[in-house]
Amino acid sequence: MRRYEQTCWGRRYQSEDGSVREMWLLGLTTPKERPSVVYAAAANVAAFGGPALPERVRVVVFGAMSPVAEQFPEWTVEQVRQRAQNEVAPRLIAVVDGTERRAGGDCAQCMLTSGCVALPSVDLLPDVPAVPGPKRALSVTDLRHYRSCPARYHLLMQLHIRDVETVESQPIVVGRAVDTALRDRHTGASQHRRCGPDQPLDGAVTALSEESRSTASRMLAQHSALCPFPDVEEHDGEPRNLVVVHDERLGVVFIAAPDLLYPRSGGWVWRETKTSMHRLPRDRPLLQQVPQLALAVLMLASGALGRDAARSRVELEQLRPNGCALEELDPGNPVVVAEAREVIGGMVSPLLADTAYEPTPGRDCAGCEVRRWCAPGSQYVAGQAGGPPRDQ
Repeated sequence: MRRYEQTCWGRRYQSEDGSVREMWLLGLTTPKERPSVVYAAAANVAAFGGPALPERVRVVVFGAMSPVAEQFPEWTVEQVRQRAQNEVAPRLIAVVDGTERRAGGDCAQCMLTSGCVALPSVDLLPDVPAVPGPKRALSVTDLRHYRSCPARYHLLMQLHIRDVETVESQPIVVGRAVDTALRDRHTGASQHRRCGPDQPLDGAVTALSEESRSTASRMLAQHSALCPFPDVEEHDGEPRNLVVVHDERLGVVFIAAPDLLYPRSGGWVWRETKTSMHRLPRDRPLLQQVPQLALAVLMLASGALGRDAARSRVELEQLRPNGCALEELDPGNPVVVAEAREVIGGMVSPLLADTAYEPTPGRDCAGCEVRRWCAPGSQYVAGQAGGPPRDQ
């Protein structure tokens, strides 16, 4: 018989009389919401991981770079035991007995990627020269951060350093709320109904400030004209929120998170949603402005997702407070594929060859999440404002 030990990594505290125990789950920046089974497992370890039993258990999540700590309701030992039986035990059994392979962000660190049936191998960028080095995972977010500033990419995406005092702009906050609302609507109980302009506001939107809430609600109302439901074919049960492919020649695991991906007429429909206050300018190619579309074209054209690329399409849904538009791209068109390779290849090639990640100060420094650790960026912003740089 094989025995397993359940452990939890964090800070442990106990009251002087031993009646209360706490398990603090540590994060790097601000506290992040985790699945309920994580809290139940942490409470189970805290309750039963000592020589005696406490009366109550608390789980707290906090960030090392944040003054914020979120405490969850206290549980009695019996409540912890019941949650462990109902939530933790089934998950542990699935983990121990599971042999399923699932592609994701950890594939770049996995030694079994070559020949993995869950990770399609493709030559996504045949014109980009291979560079010796470790295997890495790249998304369009990584590529955009690198294009903005190599040092920003290195600190933010590789070292996971972020200034928690940086305030996100209103367009970013509104866009995230709209994305969350649409995802909930399209995957919830009402996913087979067309979104209506008068639907109740979702939780992600009601939590916004009054001005941002008004903007987001008008964008969601505009979406009702472009909602693909109920014409979406029945899903086959496979998760479609993440698409992962492996360019083995380049040593890159490419990751994309479509806003909506569904099968239709023998192909795929891959939709990206973009919120903005104004129309996209027409003096720049669409794929350059929204490189997520370029990566989507390449992934569908590679055949990695199965189905017929000629029957597939990539859509861009543009939502504004006072209007909307839908653009379509054909991943079966060689001209479109060539343009997509040029866009993504132009972003990937310099990143693969870079080993220094030197900062490139510019206008993006003003809202940079890692500027406090970057002397050139701080000096640039101070110079623009006409004041001395902030102490490093």
